[in-house]
Amino acid sequence: MIDTIKNLDDIEKVRLKITFFLIFISSIIVFILSFSIYLVYENQKYVEIEDKLKSTLFEILPNLDDNLKNVMNTQLKEGSFFCIYNMENKKKFCLNNLNGKSLNFSNFDKEKISLKTGTNVQGNFYILSYLYKSQNEYYIVIGYDISKINQDLKKLRNSIILSSLAVIFLSGFLAFSVSGRLLKPIKEQKDSLEHTLSIVSHDLKTPISIINTNLYLMKYKNFQNVENHLDQIEKNLEYMKNITSNIDALKSISKEDIEEVNIKDIIENIINKFQTKIKEKNISVKINQKDNLIVNANKTDMEVCFSNLIDNAIKYNVKNGFIKIDILKNSVEISNTGKKIENLKKVFEKFYREDKSGTTEGLGLGLSIVYKICKKYGFKIKVNTTEDMNVFSIHFN
Repeated sequence: MIDTIKNLDDIEKVRLKITFFLIFISSIIVFILSFSIYLVYENQKYVEIEDKLKSTLFEILPNLDDNLKNVMNTQLKEGSFFCIYNMENKKKFCLNNLNGKSLNFSNFDKEKISLKTGTNVQGNFYILSYLYKSQNEYYIVIGYDISKINQDLKKLRNSIILSSLAVIFLSGFLAFSVSGRLLKPIKEQKDSLEHTLSIVSHDLKTPISIINTNLYLMKYKNFQNVENHLDQIEKNLEYMKNITSNIDALKSISKEDIEEVNIKDIIENIINKFQTKIKEKNISVKINQKDNLIVNANKTDMEVCFSNLIDNAIKYNVKNGFIKIDILKNSVEISNTGKKIENLKKVFEKFYREDKSGTTEGLGLGLSIVYKICKKYGFKIKVNTTEDMNVFSIHFN
């Protein structure tokens, strides 16, 4: 058990701590409430019995000196008794209705009588003791059999214990369930961060290795073929720069510096930036502008948005492929040849990549950044496929 807890991750340990803490708090609350209910019920029963005993006492007192016969005829409830001790002549008179009504007269030793007054519980009897002085001095003891009440109290205790355990168990289950839901976003963020670091680490190893190799060759070959080596270093530095740019864009997409942005200018600048990648795959690019599209947005956001879309169209294209960009009145469509997208619902999820083998460069962040930017401005982005084309479209308000 201890080893199992030790092997849990930090989020699960926090979840257990929250659960145990809430169980502890709920246990205290349940105990206080249950104990209060029990005491109230017990006190109510004892008050009712005390009222009955006092009623009997008030019926006895007026007849003590003058009419003992009336005292003998006192109506006793079943399960009750009383004894009257005459302290002057040391005579005791007892009447009980415990197992049928019975009457008893006897003498008593005054020295052995403890003249306690008030109420108390003795075994299965609730006792009321009273010292009364009139013509003579009397010590009166009235009792009531509370064995049935004790049984009821025992049943109540058992019911309260079982109910309390059920409530504590249920609160523990709810605490574990609710804490899991509350901590789920934190766990997902933690997992995403770890996944990001893992992918970044993996994707940076290759360009760093290439840069080191080219620097080594330049150094030990007396800087022969420098232009080719510098070109390789520049490409890999650009790739590393794109990785950090995507991470920064995902971290903070601001809505500052809103301006009128010409979408065609943005797209043409991005196409020029990606000319090297386009030529490597011999991809044909065609831009069709049917309307002059101006959008009120942050220019950097639009550059990041369309840079990721076009980069995606190049990255997942085929050699001698084709990219078509249609600029309409309120929308832009970017279509590219290449392998058909298998899961249209997941393409905008963070870190999702169609290439499960990991041979395609990138973090799987590009389209999720595009989606976030569109959501921020209220733009609608859609993706669909035809027989030989993947089509991404953004509809502006």
